[in-house]
Amino acid sequence: MTRKQFLITCVFTLMAAGILLASVPFVASWSPNPKSVTITIVDVAKIPAGGSKLIVSRGMPIMIYKPDQETANYLVSLNTVANGPNYTLENMPEYFIYVALSTHLSCMLKPAEAYGYNGLIDPCHRGFWDVSGRLIPSAHAGEGLEDLTKYNGFRKNTDTELWFQQ
Repeated sequence: MTRKQFLITCVFTLMAAGILLASVPFVASWSPNPKSVTITIVDVAKIPAGGSKLIVSRGMPIMIYKPDQETANYLVSLNTVANGPNYTLENMPEYFIYVALSTHLSCMLKPAEAYGYNGLIDPCHRGFWDVSGRLIPSAHAGEGLEDLTKYNGFRKNTDTELWFQQ
C-alpha cells in the first residue's frame, strides 16, 4: 500500500465515522419524548360497586363508573326514556368510561345526586345523563345535547387494571 492509498483510506474512514456520529442524534430524535408517553394506571377493583373515579387523560376529564345491582336495575328501567343502547341485567357492562363534558359546549358535568337523580347534570345548559352516559331527553330543558362521548383511549392490562395514556 502506497502512502497515497493509506491517506485516502484514512480520510474515507474518518469521513464515514463522522457521518455515522453526526447521524446518531438525528436518528435518536425520531423516538417520542419519554415525558409525552406517561400512563395513568387505574385499578378498577378499588372502585366500589356503584362508585366512580374521575381522572384526566389527554387533557380531558374521564369518568369511570362501576355499576352495582341497584344502578343496573335503574339503568334498565330508563331504557324507555333514554337515548342510546338499551341495557338488560345480562348485558350490563362491568364499567362505563366516558368523557365527563357536556356534548353542547363542553361544560364540566357535576353529579346529580343533589337534584335527586342518579347521573350527571350540566348546570349551564340543563342537560341530564344517566351514569352510563345516555341522555335523558325528558329530564332536561336544553337543546343540542347528545349521549356522552365514550372514551376508548385506554388499554385493559389485566382484569382489574386499565392503562390511560396521557
